Amino acid sequence: MLPVPQLLLPGIEATTLLLWKRQESRSEISELGVSVSAAAVMPFLPLRLAVVCSSNQNRSMEVHNILSKRGFSILSFGTGTNMKLPGPARDRPNVYDFRAMYDDVYKDLLRKDKERYMQNGVLRMLERNSQIKPRPERFQECKDLFDLILTCEERVYDQVVEDMNSGEQETCQPVYVINVNILDTNKEATLGAFLICDLCQCVQLMGDMEDGIGELLQAFEEKSGRSFLHTVCFY
Repeated sequence: MLPVPQLLLPGIEATTLLLWKRQESRSEISELGVSVSAAAVMPFLPLRLAVVCSSNQNRSMEVHNILSKRGFSILSFGTGTNMKLPGPARDRPNVYDFRAMYDDVYKDLLRKDKERYMQNGVLRMLERNSQIKPRPERFQECKDLFDLILTCEERVYDQVVEDMNSGEQETCQPVYVINVNILDTNKEATLGAFLICDLCQCVQLMGDMEDGIGELLQAFEEKSGRSFLHTVCFY
């Protein structure tokens, strides 16, 4: 038996130890101290993940970026009718159609005010996005099936659950929807992405989400100081 690694953060210790006992071959703890390394994150069948924010620009794309580098199968989406980016004033955002390519938006903002959008990080964000996929995608138009859908604010969570419950159930396959509120800033997007990454790694070890998801989310609430919403929908 491999030794149980030292846990660095309080609050989630009991749950992590339980998961560890179920998957003793996973031997390395992540930088946040509650989950396994990228090389050991997939026990049997990888989770099919979706992450959703409003515009599929900042929060969902940061999660997409970090989790894909950890080996997860993940897609990212927005739920808005348009994608909105910071503009010259708080009440004057830059608004684009969801079909607009990240590269095209980058070039448009570069033309409008290179210094402003370089300084506030929007151009760097768009450059990162374009390296992941060509353009934003709306969750309501996606036909793929997922095991776990993660949302970044309560309003988006409500939109996702409403969309999932609006169609007829065909396969009765369950999908868990979990929300954690993440402020729409560059710093908070990164912090939230690492928190979601740790959560997904623990869920991957758990295997059966029905058996223990409530306990796991409670531990993450205690650890992070954030509230988590969750429900089960069906395809």
